[in-house]
Amino acid sequence: MSNFWRAIRLTFKYRITITVTLLCALFLAFFWGANITAVLPLVEVSFQGKTVSQYWVEQIEAKKEKILSLRNRAEELHRELDPILDEKGRLTLSRRDETYSGLQKKLGDLADAESQAFFYEKSVLWFERCTPLVDRWTPKTPFGTVAALMALVMAGTLIKSVFTFCHSYFSSKIGLLGVYELRETFFRKAIELEVDYYSKEGAAGLMSRFTNDMSALSGGISVFYGRLMREPLKLFACLIGALMVSWQLLIATFIFIPFTAWIISALARKLKKVVRNSMQEMVSMYKRIGESFRAIRIVKVFNQEKNEEERFRKTNDANYRRAMKTTKYGSMISPITETLGMTILITTILLGAWLAISGQTRIGPIPMASHPLTLGEIILFYGFLIGASDPARRLSDIAVQLQSGVSAADRVYEIIDRQNTICERPDPRPFDRHREKITFDHVSFSYDVEANRIADEVQKTEKDFYAPAKRIENPRYVLRGINLEVPFGETLAIIGPSGSGKSTLLSMIPRFIDPTEGVVSIDGLPITDLRLFDLRREIGLISQTPILFDGTVEENIRYGTEGKSFEEVVDAAKRAYAHDFITKELAEGYSTQVGQGGSLLSGGQMQRISIARAILKNPRILLLDEATSQIDMQSELLFHNALREFIGNRTTIIVTHRTGALALADRIVIMRDGEISQIGTHSELLAANSYYQGLFSSENRAD
Repeated sequence: MSNFWRAIRLTFKYRITITVTLLCALFLAFFWGANITAVLPLVEVSFQGKTVSQYWVEQIEAKKEKILSLRNRAEELHRELDPILDEKGRLTLSRRDETYSGLQKKLGDLADAESQAFFYEKSVLWFERCTPLVDRWTPKTPFGTVAALMALVMAGTLIKSVFTFCHSYFSSKIGLLGVYELRETFFRKAIELEVDYYSKEGAAGLMSRFTNDMSALSGGISVFYGRLMREPLKLFACLIGALMVSWQLLIATFIFIPFTAWIISALARKLKKVVRNSMQEMVSMYKRIGESFRAIRIVKVFNQEKNEEERFRKTNDANYRRAMKTTKYGSMISPITETLGMTILITTILLGAWLAISGQTRIGPIPMASHPLTLGEIILFYGFLIGASDPARRLSDIAVQLQSGVSAADRVYEIIDRQNTICERPDPRPFDRHREKITFDHVSFSYDVEANRIADEVQKTEKDFYAPAKRIENPRYVLRGINLEVPFGETLAIIGPSGSGKSTLLSMIPRFIDPTEGVVSIDGLPITDLRLFDLRREIGLISQTPILFDGTVEENIRYGTEGKSFEEVVDAAKRAYAHDFITKELAEGYSTQVGQGGSLLSGGQMQRISIARAILKNPRILLLDEATSQIDMQSELLFHNALREFIGNRTTIIVTHRTGALALADRIVIMRDGEISQIGTHSELLAANSYYQGLFSSENRAD
């Protein structure tokens, strides 16, 4: 619940909107209770063929007669009790006297008679003061009275409807405003997460939080400012009305409320857990759908449509079962509260009916009213209770939506509060341009060690929601004791079998990951001491799968260097051997939309746009991770030509298994099993290293 309150606190800045929402709720509640009040004049005036003036005069006369009767009764009791009362009005008899209990009852009757007489005297005084106004402003016929009363009820209903609309509108606005800001915070945090998080968790979990959970949280905030604000005020308006009729009778209706609250609280706790698990199942569904759609070509060529349907069916079944648990507990709340509410209402009806029929103000020794209740007052009291039952029922119905919002807030803030594994020092060291060397000093890395560390952090911060993570007892190291120095301006190629740690080593330079052991330095400065912005400003990256954004060719080349002119964009494209296909093969040239992920371009075209983007950035460190593994030989040749002209006067590190790129390298590093096997030039390795020899001989055989 604490995270949900954090989301609520975000909305406090919208004070005017909240104030308007509250005022609308107050007026709505007032007219809700006011319409119910119309029951009394209908029953006691109009339905008996009277006008308000006639009823007013009759009430004054009836009250005066009641006062006279009560005063006579009080005098009679005084005459009986005066001889046996002390100066403080207490009985002088012993409690053991056999007449004591009867006299004690008479003493209570005396107190009741005097208090009722006092009540009626004040009432008569108020009625007489208002008589001129009643005679002047109320209708003169019984039917006119009914018509006027119905007109007031209709006017009250229209006004209430206006305030209902305004309250619903502004409460929804607050919910949307709160999530609007929270979405920005969430996206900012998500985009700052380390690259390794996306590699391990994928984007499905974040997408689920960003869509489903944000929607549920927005609904929860709207409910908080909407029905959770409106319904209690309507409930209180009715309870205040019932309180004015008989506060003693109202208290009798609260007998079962603690028991009701306990049941609802227990169901709400259970519901929160079920809702959270249901949200986690939704993440699994997102993952399953995303995986199937991304691999649609493989699915079809291997005729696996039915298999994928079966896998999705299992995921969908699990999601359905979780959703049904949520439905079960949510559905239990309404009938339970309705049953308990009806129990309260029936109890009150029995008590009130006995008081009205008998004309009594007590049930046994317990006082239930200050005066005998009339039929109209009893009906009005029941009207207020029925009016209170509707908001009470609605309050129980919002439990599911509110708990969904609470669970969604926990999942959203789980990401917002997550501590990044890649973070800057509080006082980063200044760094201008790379000029000297890149150094790997006894660098080792294990994904298992990092997973254990992250699991420990999650357990500290989210222990209420997660079972203890399973620790990896014997972590496997991807890199072990790497010592390597790359002078500025050198082109270094890294080769080796799959899983030897090539890409992991490359990922340490832009700090996508940090070493488990050892230090990576640039120009003698540990990169963990530098500002991430300064470090990454010096780095250009071209990956195995070209990354393009849904926009124009020009926008993709200019990405990250928006201040460059169009002429500089064209020059970068020319140097990347991309200008010709952009101007001759694309319908709108540099304004051509590339599609989502560059889907409207070929692999070779995408890769040349990627190198144009790197050229425009003009980094001092260029990293290529299997950059030519997915393009044809002609595109690879153009790519290497562009690269050959660009790599001068900058440090270039190429991870590859294609021999064509090795001709660009000054030195070549061979890695095996997370260690450096050998370093040398092309000729040195070709003469002395069997793996290198095999690489070239196998490619020649393929040719």
